[in-house]
Amino acid sequence: MEISKMFKRFPTLFPPIFKDCSYRLITNKLTWVLVAILMLPCALGLLVYYEFSGDRISEEVNGEKIYYTSSGELLHEDLRVLFLEISEYFGIGFIALLLGIMFSSELISEEYNLKTMQILRTSPIHPIEIFTYRYISGIITGVILLGLYSTIFYIIVMMGAGIHGILEEIGLLALVIKIVILNWIGFLSIFCAINVYFERPYLICFIYWLFWEQIMSGQNYQQITLTHYINSIIYDSLTEMGWSVTASDYGLVNSNNDTIATDPLISTFIILIVGISFIFIGSRGISSKQF
Repeated sequence: MEISKMFKRFPTLFPPIFKDCSYRLITNKLTWVLVAILMLPCALGLLVYYEFSGDRISEEVNGEKIYYTSSGELLHEDLRVLFLEISEYFGIGFIALLLGIMFSSELISEEYNLKTMQILRTSPIHPIEIFTYRYISGIITGVILLGLYSTIFYIIVMMGAGIHGILEEIGLLALVIKIVILNWIGFLSIFCAINVYFERPYLICFIYWLFWEQIMSGQNYQQITLTHYINSIIYDSLTEMGWSVTASDYGLVNSNNDTIATDPLISTFIILIVGISFIFIGSRGISSKQF
């Protein structure tokens, strides 16, 4: 099938597929269980706000109110660390990973369970369209959910530092949202492809993440993991922001303690290539799988 034909069919095929997929993802009970877990840090953020509110010190500088801790440090610099650390576990970490695994199952495995994949296979829709449009629907839905969560959580955490603190660290929120997007482009493509080829995708997805991304990402061969490139982007971005971070903080060193962080542009390119590659791998699986 020519790529040009796929682009011509996109305006007709994608909207109804996106509407159906996003509806099923949003109305899935497990989605809201995970969203409820995601909102737990927001409650923590409110507790942090009330904890700091009595101890913070403020002063007017050029018409802006700047808040300090009781020890005289800029409050927003303390709060930004809290935001990033919790985001690395929730919005761009383990909980987001679980959401991606659940999304991939709903997008792909459910089509097999409901016997609708057989109908799609007998239609004029090409397997690459079947896979790609569901994958894109998952990315859009997931990024919207996690982007909104990250924004809300950022505001709640940083509001203790006032408007100045919120605006001063807005680049950190942009970084987290960028990582959310890249995470979903890379990992969701892999998870969706796993759902095409395996009968127990939840287990296989989790094993892949645990053994390949977590164990391998801490070894000399970590360049073959997505985690390496995600961490490289975070490390480089924080360094540019003036944060005191080292490559070892993100595991970007080998056994000789040499820094092996990858350039952020190259890292982004590799993540995109992984996403595109697994689109073709997943599509090939759909076209060859026997029912």
